[in-house]
Amino acid sequence: MTLPLSDTLVLDLTQVIAGPTAGQILGDMGADVIKVEPLGGEHFRPHFGGAWVPSMNRNKRGLALDLRNAGARDVLMRLVKKADVFMEAFTPGVIDKLGFGWDVVSAANPRCVYASISGYGQTGPYSHRAGYDPCIQAEIGLMDATGPYQGEMCRVGTAPIDYSTGLACAGGIAFALLHRHKTGRGQRLDLSLFDVGMHLMSHWITNHGLTGENPERMGTSNTILCPLRVFQTKTQPVFVAGTNDAFWKILCNALGKQDWLADSRFTTNKGRVAHRGILEPMIEAYFLQHTADELLDKLIPAGMPCSAAYKVSDVIANPHTAARGAVLEVDYPGLGKVKSAANPIKLSDAPVDVRRKSPTVGQHTAEIMREVGYTDAEISALKDAKAINLG
Repeated sequence: MTLPLSDTLVLDLTQVIAGPTAGQILGDMGADVIKVEPLGGEHFRPHFGGAWVPSMNRNKRGLALDLRNAGARDVLMRLVKKADVFMEAFTPGVIDKLGFGWDVVSAANPRCVYASISGYGQTGPYSHRAGYDPCIQAEIGLMDATGPYQGEMCRVGTAPIDYSTGLACAGGIAFALLHRHKTGRGQRLDLSLFDVGMHLMSHWITNHGLTGENPERMGTSNTILCPLRVFQTKTQPVFVAGTNDAFWKILCNALGKQDWLADSRFTTNKGRVAHRGILEPMIEAYFLQHTADELLDKLIPAGMPCSAAYKVSDVIANPHTAARGAVLEVDYPGLGKVKSAANPIKLSDAPVDVRRKSPTVGQHTAEIMREVGYTDAEISALKDAKAINLG
């Protein structure tokens, strides 16, 4: 089986989430991804009891270099001359000081696609800032839009901007490789968490442009649609997405609530939003008389968008999760079975497989160095000079 990115060499100098996610997607699609780390490994390795890196670095090989050492820089430069993709996620300017900025890499290998991920991008007044996902959530107004009704703002309970940036980076690299196929030239990708976060706020940006309004914190609800929120039941909470008038009719008919349907205050979404304070307590009072299963057994067959509100432990055990192969489980020595999210991109002719477990620090250093012409004696000398880690 030929995978889409077979014979594609990727140098992944990124850490944490966004870059490693992009590299993992490329590796899943067949690329030979080399994870380049400091001698002690990336600084997030200790998290999750050591399972952080295995959660997002499958299908990569591990190379550990101290890029402050000239011998280590020579190792990386030999790889640069062969590489199809170079990925870095340093604060702008740092990679240049290490000797592997865009100008240097593109001069050494004009066909190389060079992807830079940063908090705020390579240009602009904030470009010098370090940026993590929660910082960007605060910066773009996402935190201010998230939280309980009339309550404190909240951080989204995962890293949506990091993971979205990873997906955008993988897609951007694929586009750049396609462009190279047409032109023979590589190019630089400038990806920032800030730009991706702004894209995630797109409809709120449009709304503000039209109305001058900022988002109102609504908990699980929504300012422009009703009913759209979590309602308590006798058992599990249930989320209902009444995004239009047709779904309102489906909800009422499925529950046998013709009195709701006949109430002129609720005929249109505009009316339901205006009378939210009356309508939502009516729905919740009804839901509290039933279990989640009783409600879902009526609503789902009728075509109503809805779901029980689950915990992570519930969704991992969900039969649909298993059917979609959405969670992978790989046994790692010393860690046991490590679960991670599968690649969401499903190609009919290239099913994703775990060809390589996530590498330990420097696990493939000697192997990779031999591939670019180093002798065992030279490798040993660089190890003694503390330029490399052989794992």
